[in-house]
Amino acid sequence: MTADSARDWPRLVARVAFAGFLLSVLFGLLLPVYTDEVGWRMQLRAGMDGGVDRMLSDICGPNTIAAPPWFMMPFRLASAWLNSAFPDPLYVRLVGVACALAWAFMLRTLIARLAGDAQRRDILTALTFGLLGLGVLPVMLVMSRPDQAVLLAVTAAILAVVISIRAKAAWPWPVIVLACGVAAISFHLKGILFAPLFLICLFFAGRDRIALRLRLALMLVLAALSLQAASYWSARFQCPGDAVLAGDLAKQNLASAMAAGDTWQELAARAVRGADPNGYIVLAEARRWPMSNWLPYGRIDPAGSALRHVPMKLAWNLALLLAAACLIRALQLRWRERRLDFAVVAAPAIAGLIVVWGISQLTKNDYEAMVVLPMLAIFVVLALAAVPWPQRRARQLAVAAAVLTAISLVAQADIVRRYYPPLAAAAARPGIVAGQGFSVSAHGYGAIREQIRSTARQCGIGLQGRAFKPLLDDTTYFAMMDSWRPFHVLGVLDKWNGSIRDPLAYLKTQGSEGLIVGCRLLTPAAQARGIRNGDYCCISAK
Repeated sequence: MTADSARDWPRLVARVAFAGFLLSVLFGLLLPVYTDEVGWRMQLRAGMDGGVDRMLSDICGPNTIAAPPWFMMPFRLASAWLNSAFPDPLYVRLVGVACALAWAFMLRTLIARLAGDAQRRDILTALTFGLLGLGVLPVMLVMSRPDQAVLLAVTAAILAVVISIRAKAAWPWPVIVLACGVAAISFHLKGILFAPLFLICLFFAGRDRIALRLRLALMLVLAALSLQAASYWSARFQCPGDAVLAGDLAKQNLASAMAAGDTWQELAARAVRGADPNGYIVLAEARRWPMSNWLPYGRIDPAGSALRHVPMKLAWNLALLLAAACLIRALQLRWRERRLDFAVVAAPAIAGLIVVWGISQLTKNDYEAMVVLPMLAIFVVLALAAVPWPQRRARQLAVAAAVLTAISLVAQADIVRRYYPPLAAAAARPGIVAGQGFSVSAHGYGAIREQIRSTARQCGIGLQGRAFKPLLDDTTYFAMMDSWRPFHVLGVLDKWNGSIRDPLAYLKTQGSEGLIVGCRLLTPAAQARGIRNGDYCCISAK
């Protein structure tokens, strides 16, 4: 092997790993829109609903009809404009795919900035995107939830700090980091989790060329806004108005278990289990029974699942152990040099915040992996880039990256092979996806939009302009998006309805015009009280 070829093959592996990841993300264009993607849009509608965000229903009382803090409103208004301009599930999926692609390119840029030379850049790129390509994470990343905004904001802030180190103009970078931090705490509770990381980024952004007093002032601003956001989000997830739903919400985190009087042994055991990153790694595995049918059931056989589980878990755990060892070595070197740099502060902060989040959660859903695993990948990048590599170690890592990339590409190709038929079939027909009852096809919505609006009009819903507080499902929401403060079926008919036993009576107490949902969600008795138009039913609450 010539010297040139020795340099070229890691570059080829890196390009193949990155291209494979991008193609897997693009495959996500076929993914139906999951119910959480619609539900979260209905909970962040202050730009449409008179300046207030709401839960899926109003049973929790004033906490769930909350005016967001002033600094969140620009994001709510921008979201309202975009969603109103493109009221279609295809827009949701395109936004999700675009954000996933943008994150991938930001991560590649971050690696290039941190690596120091072409060889390290290529090896880190192949290792990182090889890891990320295992399982169904590339498809999961296209879910257009607020978590996506948090991931983009955190990555952008880290990249801004790294760029600021060599940038000619220093002043814009702390401002960019502050804007990223404000965006993250505005979109989701997870933004509060990463507030300490944003503060670290602010401290290092433009360091030595921007006065410490200015950086500290910006940190104080973000800390104050984060406290205000924490108060807002914690109130949103409490339910003083309904004891049943309050009890359900209380089962979601460790703080509620402490309040419920669990023993310290039970709490300690839960904390240890929650701190294990494998609890998130397994969420991105290709499984026979994905959560709530977000992917079609039964496409992965048990033997195939085991074949994926072992290399995926092994690769992630080895990468995390190697990163931890590199981070310890980096800290030793910086201590000798009496020098503090961004990577050796940010990397342990990321690991610590993920551990804290894992400990706090009693319930981990599949989509949690779409933030945690990418952040673990950034942790690996920061740690490995913080230490020098002897040539022998570089060769070993290059071989490991090539093997990991090969395994990742085979796994991604197999995912496409197994899931393409049902996802392509789902894309060919608008509405709820057969066999995926919590998902709406992202394609062809125009064919059913007028049918849904016509059904609503038959029950007198929306005849006077904006429909008033209608009950909608994941499909009918897009046709009725211009409604005033709509309810979601999960908050009235399903899991999060608390003490509601008579949905129509509840809608009447709220002054709702009625409901327009898929008939499959209604009992035969309820259907008999309304009007059916194909797959959609409406009932007037007047």
